[in-house]
Amino acid sequence: MVVIAGPDTELDRDLGEYVQHMAPPDALDAVLRSHLSHRMGEDEADALLATDGIPDVVAELLDQGAPCRVAARLAWILELEHREGTVEPERVRARMDRTAGEGPEEWFEGLGDTGLRTQAIALAVLGGLPQEYVSLAASALLNRFRSDRGVLAASVENGPVPLRQDPFSQSSRQFAEKLRARTYSTVTRGDFGWLPCTVAEYRNADYPARIIRHVWSEYRIQQELIAWLGELVDRPSQQVRSFAGTALGLIATESFDHIATQVFPGWVRDEDSGYLRREAIAYALRVCVRDPALRTGVRNLVDGWYMSGTWEFQAAAARAHGLCRGGADLPAALLALTRLGTVDHIQVAIEIGDAFADLMEEDVDTHAPLVLRAIAEMSHEPASRPSGHLAFLILADALAGDEPAAGGGAPRSRPTLLRLAAQAPPGGELRRLLGYLWSEVISGELFADQAGTVLEAWAAQAEADPQLLDDLVRTLVDDVAGRSSRAGMLLERYARRWTDRDRFRPLPRSAMVLGAALRGAQSARPNQPGGDR
Repeated sequence: MVVIAGPDTELDRDLGEYVQHMAPPDALDAVLRSHLSHRMGEDEADALLATDGIPDVVAELLDQGAPCRVAARLAWILELEHREGTVEPERVRARMDRTAGEGPEEWFEGLGDTGLRTQAIALAVLGGLPQEYVSLAASALLNRFRSDRGVLAASVENGPVPLRQDPFSQSSRQFAEKLRARTYSTVTRGDFGWLPCTVAEYRNADYPARIIRHVWSEYRIQQELIAWLGELVDRPSQQVRSFAGTALGLIATESFDHIATQVFPGWVRDEDSGYLRREAIAYALRVCVRDPALRTGVRNLVDGWYMSGTWEFQAAAARAHGLCRGGADLPAALLALTRLGTVDHIQVAIEIGDAFADLMEEDVDTHAPLVLRAIAEMSHEPASRPSGHLAFLILADALAGDEPAAGGGAPRSRPTLLRLAAQAPPGGELRRLLGYLWSEVISGELFADQAGTVLEAWAAQAEADPQLLDDLVRTLVDDVAGRSSRAGMLLERYARRWTDRDRFRPLPRSAMVLGAALRGAQSARPNQPGGDR
């Protein structure tokens, strides 16, 4: 006798020696075609699978980790669609959702198991990121519902949570099936460049926001949920921080007054990780400002921080102007940031620079002249000059874009400001602004060393890239040294240091080419008495 059981079936231990696990096929396309051919015939099955939009649906639904029964169900649904006259890809997706009218809220309540529910919440918050982030976050949330005796915390009513769980009780594939999720291999940008990973996310894009709002509104776990999101924000990953901030924003759309008065102030003034949490708050407000009913509240909240006179709240206002207010009113955001530049606190200056970077990334080519003009105005005024210098260096160091390499190789990273300078016409406003700001920070007394560090990083990228090195040298010689002889001398000094014996990463090519170009330009330039400006 042969008994066939699904992967979720719990079998008695005495049957273990008789169990034969069936390995899933490498790809489910053949399973789907076999079921369709059985139902419709080979010719009709092949014609159906070639219908516009259906190959994309098949690739999406029969992804890595999907069980064979999904292919069988898809074949059945495709046959039904075919018999009804027209095969609509969206209708196929809707039928495959298997909800039978059940929304994500009802589905979540039916999960029952606390472990599955914490997985569902973590997937709602971090879906679209590598699956390791989701798994670790789910474990961290589950731990918040444990007490010393291994039972749920007081805010949750039903069911014990054991102190220990069998880590091999369910595979990622089984979790994905129960959570109506999918995993797929892709390449994402991380701290070390573009790297392969496995991403986890819900199949239905409507699930994350609805689950987050449902969990916040319907269960008494508000305290644990906010603390858990704060834990995610404090982690080193900027991606996790932005996703957690976005989740907090979804919660704030349901309870804006509570979040604004009971959560944001503590996060803004957090002594250990306030700068990380202020960034997350800006992501949260970016969600809120999309709701017309909340825009006035967001504006009043940020304006209150701006006028508070307390540096932590003014730093939070700077991040908010960069991430959520700038898109609605860019001139007003730039004016607010330039005025915040007079606040005498280094952390405010840093977050002003981050806010300018956010505004630039939103639309580089359109926003760059406006942002650089605002920073130039800050650098021209004595009260805001230090903040202007630091903000420019943050832009120069943080902003980079990937460009396709010749011959189909790996994309090359290129500093955004250097790309803008290379593409702008000589003598144009953008080149003049970049030349002025570089000469200011190089010749200034506060951040000259930091300016040298950023330039060395640019030179390191250009060391093995002739085109990038050519753009770098032309920008520094024509726009910076051509404006200020003092800046030219300091650039020569930087270049000589790039080949010092104690340098772990010498840059002989960049140093030689830049030094020769600077000396050639200096000898060709007539003596100019007086200042450089």
